[in-house]
Amino acid sequence: MGLLRVSVDHVVRISATSARVHARVRGSSLVASGVAGRKAAEVRDVVAALAVRGISEDAVEVAGVRLTTSEGRILHSQSVDIQLVVTATPDQLPDVLGVLADRPGVAVENLERVYDEFEASITAAAEAMKKARRKAEAIAAAAGLEVTGITTASDSWSMPQAQVQFAGEGMMYAARASAAPLDLGVEINATTELSTHLSVDFELSP
Repeated sequence: MGLLRVSVDHVVRISATSARVHARVRGSSLVASGVAGRKAAEVRDVVAALAVRGISEDAVEVAGVRLTTSEGRILHSQSVDIQLVVTATPDQLPDVLGVLADRPGVAVENLERVYDEFEASITAAAEAMKKARRKAEAIAAAAGLEVTGITTASDSWSMPQAQVQFAGEGMMYAARASAAPLDLGVEINATTELSTHLSVDFELSP
């Protein structure tokens, strides 16, 4: 009885299960007259508009708020910067972008793709094992032996972090009369590569 170690690399493409849309709501005023309150109201309007399209309040996060007030000899100024993160499925993404496009004070800064890499790694590892078994059987047959079992096996996987980054101040839209879904003519989705490395020790016998 002997051992044969076989290593296999297997690459698959997987689709994003959802996206996190990072946006900013910004505003400023030369007179400190409640600009923060107005922008907070705009955020509430965005949440309400998303709810109409089936995107729950739980899918919207306020990731940060920065409020700056300065007082000069003549003018007072106030600025507010609210960071929003909206989680959407691929089917919901056109609606989310459409709602954000309908708000003149909103800038979409990037799309963060979310993948279920663990589930994908299970299927990829199984396919890698099939390849490893085929390779082991071919090598064993060439040596006049037969694969009779497996003693050990280990796998690892890796995946690049895919993200679409918009340049400059973000993707700023002009206000429109209605928040129609953003139609680009193609599905707004993304794929990436998941790489699996599998190492298997096979038992051999004559």
